[in-house]
Amino acid sequence: MQTDGIWANIFRLGHTRETFPDTLRRVPMFKELGDRELRTLSALVHTRTYKSDELIFMEKEPGAGMYVVLSGGVDILLDHESEKPLLLAQLEAGDFFGEMALLGEGERSATARARESSELIGFFHPDLIELMGLHPGTGARITLGSAQE
Repeated sequence: MQTDGIWANIFRLGHTRETFPDTLRRVPMFKELGDRELRTLSALVHTRTYKSDELIFMEKEPGAGMYVVLSGGVDILLDHESEKPLLLAQLEAGDFFGEMALLGEGERSATARARESSELIGFFHPDLIELMGLHPGTGARITLGSAQE
Protein backbone atom coordinates (compact mmCIF):
# COMPACT_ATOMS: atom_id res chain seq x y z
CA MET A 1 0.00 0.00 0.00
CA GLN A 2 1.44 3.33 -1.06
CA THR A 3 0.73 6.36 1.10
CA ASP A 4 2.81 9.04 -0.60
CA GLY A 5 -0.10 11.47 -0.74
CA ILE A 6 -0.99 13.94 1.97
CA TRP A 7 -4.24 12.10 2.63
CA ALA A 8 -4.31 8.30 2.97
CA ASN A 9 -7.60 6.39 3.03
CA ILE A 10 -8.09 5.14 6.57
CA PHE A 11 -10.83 2.77 5.44
CA ARG A 12 -8.57 0.71 3.17
CA LEU A 13 -8.29 -2.98 4.02
CA GLY A 14 -6.44 -5.74 2.18
CA HIS A 15 -8.89 -7.68 0.03
CA THR A 16 -9.46 -9.49 -3.23
CA ARG A 17 -12.06 -8.86 -5.95
CA GLU A 18 -15.52 -8.51 -4.37
CA THR A 19 -19.10 -8.32 -5.57
CA PHE A 20 -20.68 -4.86 -6.00
CA PRO A 21 -22.67 -5.17 -2.74
CA ASP A 22 -19.55 -6.29 -0.83
CA THR A 23 -17.51 -3.41 -2.24
CA LEU A 24 -20.26 -0.87 -1.52
CA ARG A 25 -20.69 -2.20 2.03
CA ARG A 26 -17.10 -1.13 2.78
CA VAL A 27 -17.89 2.52 1.99
CA PRO A 28 -18.82 4.23 5.28
CA MET A 29 -21.93 6.00 3.92
CA PHE A 30 -23.36 2.62 2.84
CA LYS A 31 -22.34 0.61 5.92
CA GLU A 32 -25.80 0.81 7.53
CA LEU A 33 -27.54 -0.66 4.48
CA GLY A 34 -28.79 -4.24 4.57
CA ASP A 35 -28.17 -6.87 1.89
CA ARG A 36 -31.42 -6.09 0.07
CA GLU A 37 -30.71 -2.35 0.05
CA LEU A 38 -27.18 -2.95 -1.23
CA ARG A 39 -28.55 -5.10 -4.07
CA THR A 40 -30.99 -2.29 -4.95
CA LEU A 41 -28.14 0.23 -4.89
CA SER A 42 -25.97 -2.08 -7.02
CA ALA A 43 -28.63 -2.02 -9.74
CA LEU A 44 -28.41 1.79 -9.93
CA VAL A 45 -24.65 2.29 -10.00
CA HIS A 46 -22.54 2.44 -13.15
CA THR A 47 -19.28 0.70 -13.98
CA ARG A 48 -16.75 2.86 -15.78
CA THR A 49 -13.32 1.93 -17.09
CA TYR A 50 -10.44 4.38 -17.47
CA LYS A 51 -7.09 4.06 -19.22
CA SER A 52 -3.83 4.95 -17.53
CA ASP A 53 -3.51 8.77 -17.15
CA GLU A 54 -7.15 9.35 -18.19
CA LEU A 55 -8.93 12.13 -16.30
CA ILE A 56 -11.96 11.05 -14.28
CA PHE A 57 -12.85 14.62 -13.33
CA MET A 58 -11.05 17.93 -13.07
CA GLU A 59 -10.64 20.39 -10.25
CA LYS A 60 -13.25 23.18 -10.33
CA GLU A 61 -15.69 21.39 -12.66
CA PRO A 62 -19.21 20.75 -11.32
CA GLY A 63 -19.46 17.65 -9.15
CA ALA A 64 -21.86 14.98 -10.35
CA GLY A 65 -21.28 12.04 -8.01
CA MET A 66 -18.89 9.70 -6.31
CA TYR A 67 -16.70 6.78 -7.31
CA VAL A 68 -15.50 3.55 -5.71
CA VAL A 69 -12.35 1.93 -7.09
CA LEU A 70 -13.02 -1.69 -8.13
CA SER A 71 -9.58 -2.28 -9.64
CA GLY A 72 -6.54 -0.27 -10.61
CA GLY A 73 -5.54 2.97 -8.99
CA VAL A 74 -6.53 6.65 -8.95
CA ASP A 75 -4.46 9.70 -8.06
CA ILE A 76 -6.12 12.72 -6.47
CA LEU A 77 -4.24 15.89 -7.47
CA LEU A 78 -4.43 19.56 -6.64
CA ASP A 79 -3.86 21.96 -9.55
CA HIS A 80 -3.13 19.16 -12.04
CA GLU A 81 -2.28 21.64 -14.81
CA SER A 82 0.65 23.16 -12.94
CA GLU A 83 4.22 22.05 -13.57
CA LYS A 84 4.28 20.34 -10.20
CA PRO A 85 0.76 19.27 -9.08
CA LEU A 86 0.35 18.29 -5.44
CA LEU A 87 -0.48 14.60 -4.96
CA LEU A 88 -3.15 14.43 -2.26
CA ALA A 89 -3.90 10.69 -2.33
CA GLN A 90 -3.21 7.47 -4.19
CA LEU A 91 -6.35 5.36 -4.09
CA GLU A 92 -6.61 1.62 -4.70
CA ALA A 93 -9.34 -1.04 -4.95
CA GLY A 94 -11.94 -0.50 -2.22
CA ASP A 95 -11.23 3.23 -1.83
CA PHE A 96 -13.84 5.89 -2.65
CA PHE A 97 -13.80 9.57 -3.57
CA GLY A 98 -16.05 12.45 -4.65
CA GLU A 99 -18.81 11.60 -2.18
CA MET A 100 -19.66 15.23 -1.37
CA ALA A 101 -20.96 15.65 -4.94
CA LEU A 102 -23.93 13.44 -4.01
CA LEU A 103 -25.28 16.13 -1.69
CA GLY A 104 -24.96 19.13 -3.94
CA GLU A 105 -23.59 20.44 -7.15
CA GLY A 106 -20.51 22.26 -5.89
CA GLU A 107 -17.19 22.37 -7.68
CA ARG A 108 -14.68 19.55 -7.48
CA SER A 109 -11.94 20.49 -5.03
CA ALA A 110 -9.29 18.36 -6.78
CA THR A 111 -8.61 16.38 -9.94
CA ALA A 112 -8.97 12.59 -10.14
CA ARG A 113 -6.83 10.76 -12.70
CA ALA A 114 -6.42 7.03 -13.33
CA ARG A 115 -2.88 6.04 -12.36
CA GLU A 116 -3.26 2.80 -14.30
CA SER A 117 -6.01 1.01 -16.18
CA SER A 118 -8.88 1.15 -13.68
CA GLU A 119 -12.47 0.05 -13.20
CA LEU A 120 -14.68 2.27 -11.03
CA ILE A 121 -18.22 2.19 -9.70
CA GLY A 122 -19.95 5.52 -10.27
CA PHE A 123 -22.91 6.63 -8.14
CA PHE A 124 -24.27 9.97 -9.29
CA HIS A 125 -26.66 12.58 -7.93
CA PRO A 126 -29.48 11.57 -10.36
CA ASP A 127 -29.07 7.95 -9.17
CA LEU A 128 -29.56 9.10 -5.57
CA ILE A 129 -32.67 11.06 -6.57
CA GLU A 130 -34.06 7.98 -8.36
CA LEU A 131 -33.30 5.81 -5.33
CA MET A 132 -35.04 8.29 -3.02
CA GLY A 133 -38.14 8.15 -5.24
CA LEU A 134 -38.22 4.35 -5.37
CA HIS A 135 -36.95 3.56 -1.85
CA PRO A 136 -37.14 6.70 0.33
CA GLY A 137 -35.81 5.00 3.46
CA THR A 138 -32.70 3.71 1.70
CA GLY A 139 -32.10 7.09 0.07
CA ALA A 140 -32.47 8.83 3.42
CA ARG A 141 -29.95 6.46 5.09
CA ILE A 142 -27.41 7.12 2.32
CA THR A 143 -27.95 10.88 2.55
CA LEU A 144 -27.56 10.82 6.33
CA GLY A 145 -24.54 8.55 6.05
CA SER A 146 -22.81 10.89 3.61
CA ALA A 147 -23.56 13.92 5.77
CA GLN A 148 -21.95 12.23 8.79
CA GLU A 149 -18.71 11.31 7.00
